[in-house]
Amino acid sequence: MLQQPKSNTARRGGNNCSNHRRRRWRHDVFISFRGSDVRDTFVAHLRPALRREGVTSFADDDPRDLPRGENLKEAIPRAIERSRFSVVVLSRNYASSEWCLDELVAIMRCCNTTGVVGCHVAIPIFYHLSPEDVSGCYEEDMDRHKRRFTYERVDGWIRALAWIAGIAGWVVPAPASQ
Repeated sequence: MLQQPKSNTARRGGNNCSNHRRRRWRHDVFISFRGSDVRDTFVAHLRPALRREGVTSFADDDPRDLPRGENLKEAIPRAIERSRFSVVVLSRNYASSEWCLDELVAIMRCCNTTGVVGCHVAIPIFYHLSPEDVSGCYEEDMDRHKRRFTYERVDGWIRALAWIAGIAGWVVPAPASQ
């Protein structure tokens, strides 16, 4: 069951959104998620629900959105920039993926940038965890990343996780049996 956030206002950073109606977005929503956690469960229901409401979403498994052979390191940040919103589905293994963390940094950058990108809004969904769990839940992943990646990159990921955890979003609690 989805729990309403205390506030339904997503943080927009320091954007001036006065020209958002003139901006042509390629997608309404970019969904950032850990595929092994939620692709075949939560996201498999989210995308059709959005589509029924006339909301377009970027899908990395749709060749219309991501043509075969396209460079992912360039295509994903571009898809984020060309989307009006980013829905970040934070699940237990989200931070184990450098791809997810790089997406999150790109989303944070878009939300805090004015001008060409401007008006990007991030909406977190805390899937089977709470906003308060984010730092503790991902501590082991960050320790592992510190051994593989530069301090600057890992620090950026940690800052992005703290940033998204501070935005009012929705909590999808784990079933009572878990």
